[in-house]
Amino acid sequence: MAKKILSTALGLIGGLFIIISLEVLGHVIYPMPAGMNLNDPEAINAYTSAAPSIVFILLVLSYALGSLVGGLIASAMAPVNKMANAITVGGILMGLGAYNLFMIPHPVWTIIISIFLFIPCSYLGGYWGIKASSRKAG
Repeated sequence: MAKKILSTALGLIGGLFIIISLEVLGHVIYPMPAGMNLNDPEAINAYTSAAPSIVFILLVLSYALGSLVGGLIASAMAPVNKMANAITVGGILMGLGAYNLFMIPHPVWTIIISIFLFIPCSYLGGYWGIKASSRKAG
């Protein structure tokens, strides 16, 4: 049981690291205005409305890659129910991503694509993690 929880936790940490890293890259490419009040919904809406598409493309890619890596880590490390661990990571990341997508204004296309990427990408990562762990074991 402890190994299962640890594998899921490490998958989440790995996935979140990827997501946060790529989101930071998006903010480096298109930084927030100096002195922007992050508690002002109108200022955040103005920022996201004016942001170029590359910022949102990086966000979608961060969710996809983070879910893939998180699923891979969780399934490769899990002792049993490897795919279930990968999907669990994808589900948790999807919940966190949905919170972000609905709390901060995003283009509709970003929301739709992102929500439908988490589980398939974590499944693919889980599949690769199972393949990798079975090669290592055999």
